[in-house]
Amino acid sequence: ELENRPLTDGPAPEAVAAYERELAAMQEALSAQRAEVEKMVDEARKTEAQAAASAQLAANRTALARLRGALDAGDPFAGILDELRAGGVTVPDALSSAADGVTTQSALSDGFPPAAREALAAARSGTVESDRSIGAFLRRQLGARSVEPREGEDPDAVLSRAEAALTAGQLAKALEEIAALPDPAREAMAEWTARANQRLSALQAVETLAQSLNTN
Repeated sequence: ELENRPLTDGPAPEAVAAYERELAAMQEALSAQRAEVEKMVDEARKTEAQAAASAQLAANRTALARLRGALDAGDPFAGILDELRAGGVTVPDALSSAADGVTTQSALSDGFPPAAREALAAARSGTVESDRSIGAFLRRQLGARSVEPREGEDPDAVLSRAEAALTAGQLAKALEEIAALPDPAREAMAEWTARANQRLSALQAVETLAQSLNTN
Protein backbone atom coordinates (compact mmCIF):
# COMPACT_ATOMS: atom_id res chain seq x y z
CA GLU A 1 0.00 0.00 0.00
CA LEU A 2 2.81 2.33 0.78
CA GLU A 3 4.54 1.39 -2.45
CA ASN A 4 1.50 2.09 -4.49
CA ARG A 5 0.66 5.38 -2.81
CA PRO A 6 1.30 8.39 -5.11
CA LEU A 7 4.22 10.59 -4.16
CA THR A 8 2.07 13.58 -3.62
CA ASP A 9 2.26 13.74 0.14
CA GLY A 10 5.32 15.72 1.27
CA PRO A 11 6.62 16.73 4.68
CA ALA A 12 4.61 19.25 6.56
CA PRO A 13 5.56 22.90 5.99
CA GLU A 14 6.23 23.25 9.70
CA ALA A 15 8.77 20.42 9.57
CA VAL A 16 10.49 21.98 6.56
CA ALA A 17 10.70 25.35 8.28
CA ALA A 18 12.07 23.76 11.44
CA TYR A 19 14.71 21.89 9.42
CA GLU A 20 15.71 25.07 7.61
CA ARG A 21 16.02 26.90 10.91
CA GLU A 22 18.22 24.15 12.34
CA LEU A 23 20.36 24.14 9.19
CA ALA A 24 20.80 27.93 9.26
CA ALA A 25 21.69 27.82 12.95
CA MET A 26 24.27 25.11 12.30
CA GLN A 27 25.79 27.07 9.41
CA GLU A 28 25.94 30.18 11.57
CA ALA A 29 27.63 28.26 14.37
CA LEU A 30 30.17 26.79 11.95
CA SER A 31 30.92 30.23 10.51
CA ALA A 32 31.42 31.65 14.01
CA GLN A 33 33.72 28.78 14.93
CA ARG A 34 35.68 29.20 11.70
CA ALA A 35 36.11 32.94 12.36
CA GLU A 36 37.23 32.24 15.92
CA VAL A 37 39.79 29.68 14.74
CA GLU A 38 41.10 32.05 12.07
CA LYS A 39 41.41 34.80 14.68
CA MET A 40 43.35 32.49 17.00
CA VAL A 41 45.68 31.44 14.18
CA ASP A 42 46.24 35.07 13.19
CA GLU A 43 47.00 36.06 16.77
CA ALA A 44 49.38 33.13 17.13
CA ARG A 45 51.22 34.16 13.98
CA LYS A 46 51.45 37.76 15.19
CA THR A 47 52.78 36.64 18.55
CA GLU A 48 55.33 34.44 16.85
CA ALA A 49 56.42 37.28 14.56
CA GLN A 50 56.69 39.69 17.50
CA ALA A 51 58.76 37.19 19.45
CA ALA A 52 61.08 36.69 16.48
CA ALA A 53 61.40 40.45 15.99
CA SER A 54 62.16 40.97 19.69
CA ALA A 55 64.78 38.24 19.61
CA GLN A 56 66.39 39.76 16.52
CA LEU A 57 66.39 43.22 18.08
CA ALA A 58 68.07 41.85 21.19
CA ALA A 59 70.69 40.13 19.02
CA ASN A 60 71.32 43.33 17.07
CA ARG A 61 71.76 45.33 20.27
CA THR A 62 74.19 42.74 21.60
CA ALA A 63 76.17 42.92 18.36
CA LEU A 64 76.21 46.71 18.63
CA ALA A 65 77.62 46.49 22.16
CA ARG A 66 80.37 44.21 20.87
CA LEU A 67 81.01 46.69 18.08
CA ARG A 68 81.54 49.46 20.63
CA GLY A 69 84.02 47.24 22.41
CA ALA A 70 85.90 46.57 19.18
CA LEU A 71 86.11 50.31 18.48
CA ASP A 72 87.46 50.98 21.96
CA ALA A 73 90.06 48.23 21.59
CA GLY A 74 90.96 48.97 17.97
CA ASP A 75 90.02 45.43 16.93
CA PRO A 76 88.64 44.41 13.52
CA PHE A 77 84.85 44.14 13.41
CA ALA A 78 83.96 42.88 9.93
CA GLY A 79 82.28 39.80 11.42
CA ILE A 80 80.10 41.93 13.67
CA LEU A 81 79.01 44.02 10.70
CA ASP A 82 78.01 40.83 8.87
CA GLU A 83 75.86 39.85 11.87
CA LEU A 84 74.14 43.22 11.83
CA ARG A 85 73.47 43.00 8.10
CA ALA A 86 72.03 39.50 8.56
CA GLY A 87 69.79 40.98 11.24
CA GLY A 88 68.33 43.50 8.81
CA VAL A 89 70.48 46.45 9.86
CA THR A 90 71.81 48.84 7.22
CA VAL A 91 75.48 49.37 8.04
CA PRO A 92 76.81 52.91 7.38
CA ASP A 93 79.74 53.29 4.98
CA ALA A 94 81.82 54.84 7.76
CA LEU A 95 81.83 51.45 9.50
CA SER A 96 82.17 49.30 6.38
CA SER A 97 85.27 51.21 5.29
CA ALA A 98 86.84 50.84 8.75
CA ALA A 99 86.06 47.15 9.28
CA ASP A 100 89.75 46.34 9.85
CA GLY A 101 89.69 48.47 12.99
CA VAL A 102 90.17 52.12 13.93
CA THR A 103 92.81 53.90 15.96
CA THR A 104 92.07 53.85 19.68
CA GLN A 105 91.58 56.97 21.76
CA SER A 106 94.76 56.24 23.70
CA ALA A 107 96.77 55.84 20.51
CA LEU A 108 95.53 59.20 19.29
CA SER A 109 96.48 60.78 22.61
CA ASP A 110 99.95 59.22 22.49
CA GLY A 111 100.44 60.29 18.89
CA PHE A 112 99.33 63.87 19.37
CA PRO A 113 102.50 65.39 20.96
CA PRO A 114 104.92 64.36 18.17
CA ALA A 115 102.37 65.33 15.51
CA ALA A 116 101.85 68.71 17.21
CA ARG A 117 105.60 69.35 17.34
CA GLU A 118 105.86 68.64 13.62
CA ALA A 119 102.93 70.96 12.99
CA LEU A 120 104.54 73.74 15.01
CA ALA A 121 107.86 73.27 13.24
CA ALA A 122 106.11 73.47 9.89
CA ALA A 123 104.20 76.58 10.95
CA ARG A 124 107.30 78.29 12.29
CA SER A 125 109.54 77.50 9.35
CA GLY A 126 109.82 80.51 7.10
CA THR A 127 107.97 82.68 9.60
CA VAL A 128 109.71 85.71 11.07
CA GLU A 129 109.47 85.43 14.82
CA SER A 130 109.08 88.86 16.38
CA ASP A 131 109.56 87.52 19.88
CA ARG A 132 113.32 87.57 20.60
CA SER A 133 113.07 86.27 24.15
CA ILE A 134 114.89 83.22 25.44
CA GLY A 135 111.57 81.40 25.66
CA ALA A 136 110.82 82.06 22.02
CA PHE A 137 114.32 80.94 21.06
CA LEU A 138 113.85 77.66 22.94
CA ARG A 139 110.47 77.10 21.36
CA ARG A 140 111.97 77.53 17.92
CA GLN A 141 115.03 75.40 18.56
CA LEU A 142 113.55 72.68 20.74
CA GLY A 143 110.02 72.57 19.36
CA ALA A 144 108.64 73.51 22.78
CA ARG A 145 104.90 74.05 22.88
CA SER A 146 102.16 74.95 25.31
CA VAL A 147 100.77 72.00 27.21
CA GLU A 148 98.02 73.97 28.93
CA PRO A 149 95.12 75.34 26.86
CA ARG A 150 95.39 79.05 26.19
CA GLU A 151 93.61 81.66 24.13
CA GLY A 152 94.95 82.90 20.83
CA GLU A 153 94.97 82.16 17.12
CA ASP A 154 98.64 81.25 16.78
CA PRO A 155 99.38 77.56 16.04
CA ASP A 156 100.74 76.91 19.52
CA ALA A 157 97.55 78.18 21.16
CA VAL A 158 95.33 76.28 18.73
CA LEU A 159 97.20 73.03 19.35
CA SER A 160 97.08 73.56 23.11
CA ARG A 161 93.29 73.76 22.97
CA ALA A 162 93.10 70.79 20.60
CA GLU A 163 95.12 68.65 22.98
CA ALA A 164 92.95 69.71 25.93
CA ALA A 165 89.83 68.71 24.00
CA LEU A 166 91.40 65.39 23.06
CA THR A 167 92.31 64.70 26.68
CA ALA A 168 88.71 65.43 27.66
CA GLY A 169 87.47 62.91 25.09
CA GLN A 170 86.08 65.62 22.82
CA LEU A 171 87.52 64.35 19.56
CA ALA A 172 85.21 66.42 17.34
CA LYS A 173 86.23 69.61 19.11
CA ALA A 174 89.92 68.72 18.82
CA LEU A 175 89.55 68.25 15.07
CA GLU A 176 87.64 71.51 14.81
CA GLU A 177 90.57 73.33 16.45
CA ILE A 178 93.10 71.64 14.16
CA ALA A 179 91.11 72.74 11.12
CA ALA A 180 91.96 76.35 12.08
CA LEU A 181 95.72 75.78 11.75
CA PRO A 182 97.61 77.30 8.82
CA ASP A 183 98.14 75.04 5.82
CA PRO A 184 101.71 73.92 6.64
CA ALA A 185 100.69 72.86 10.13
CA ARG A 186 97.57 71.06 8.92
CA GLU A 187 99.58 69.20 6.31
CA ALA A 188 102.08 68.13 8.95
CA MET A 189 99.24 66.66 11.00
CA ALA A 190 97.44 65.10 8.02
CA GLU A 191 98.17 61.50 9.01
CA TRP A 192 97.06 62.00 12.61
CA THR A 193 93.99 63.91 11.47
CA ALA A 194 93.00 61.15 9.04
CA ARG A 195 93.13 58.51 11.77
CA ALA A 196 91.20 60.75 14.14
CA ASN A 197 88.53 61.49 11.53
CA GLN A 198 88.12 57.79 10.79
CA ARG A 199 87.58 57.06 14.47
CA LEU A 200 85.16 59.94 14.88
CA SER A 201 83.12 58.89 11.83
CA ALA A 202 82.93 55.31 13.12
CA LEU A 203 81.81 56.46 16.58
CA GLN A 204 79.14 58.72 15.11
CA ALA A 205 77.90 55.89 12.89
CA VAL A 206 77.58 53.61 15.92
CA GLU A 207 75.55 56.26 17.74
CA THR A 208 73.25 56.54 14.73
CA LEU A 209 72.76 52.77 14.74
CA ALA A 210 72.08 52.79 18.47
CA GLN A 211 69.38 55.42 18.08
CA SER A 212 67.71 53.47 15.28
CA LEU A 213 67.70 50.27 17.35
CA ASN A 214 66.35 52.05 20.42
CA THR A 215 63.38 53.39 18.49
CA ASN A 216 62.33 49.94 17.29
